[in-house]
Amino acid sequence: MLLWLLACSGVLVALGLAAFYLPLSPGCNVQAKAEPSGSWALACGIALGPFALTAIAVAGVPPFVTCHLFGKQLARLPVSRWLRRKRADPSPPDAALSKAQPEAEPNPEPPFRFSRFERSVARFFRALDPIDTLLTWWEKERVFEVRRLEIDVEYSFRDVALTGQILAGLYMLSGVLPERYVINQQPIWESEDRVSFAADGRFRIWPGRLLVDLVGFVLKQRSRLRREAVTASE
Repeated sequence: MLLWLLACSGVLVALGLAAFYLPLSPGCNVQAKAEPSGSWALACGIALGPFALTAIAVAGVPPFVTCHLFGKQLARLPVSRWLRRKRADPSPPDAALSKAQPEAEPNPEPPFRFSRFERSVARFFRALDPIDTLLTWWEKERVFEVRRLEIDVEYSFRDVALTGQILAGLYMLSGVLPERYVINQQPIWESEDRVSFAADGRFRIWPGRLLVDLVGFVLKQRSRLRREAVTASE
């Protein structure tokens, strides 16, 4: 029994050291499109070796997430359970109308409850400031590095002047970005709102360093919130 415990401990230590010193190189692809009719679609995929995770949202269709291994779908999970909101109570009907029509029997829905794991994840991400998180980790050496990021965008707006302003702004942005960032744009000079966006990126992540940095970042965020609460109460 002791030998098995030592072996398991050695394996865990080896995995921890590998996660801390060896980087992973995942790829990410994002596709988005919006049409003048109001229809839209958004898809995001992350691939790491034989494993792929995809999230898809389309107008009129509940969003969902799929997991693939060697091209075979392992799971398909709906995201709508995390996007539910409490419905507002309907306004009371008119008195005369209520007398003329019998009241419909209420059909109460069962209370919706998240699992303990989902509540823990929600509390964890609630403590993160998305802007501070992005500025802290983006291009942080030996934690998260961008190897290449290529963006293709097509757009047109009813206001042709706005299309020209975005064209000039993206050209200026392309000139100041490093070579690993590439922006390809194609303006469409039509008086209608239409946008098509695609991004393909290759990254390098040190998962062990990222986890340690994440824990430290969350602790700093919570400490700052406590100090602000104490200051506000005084």
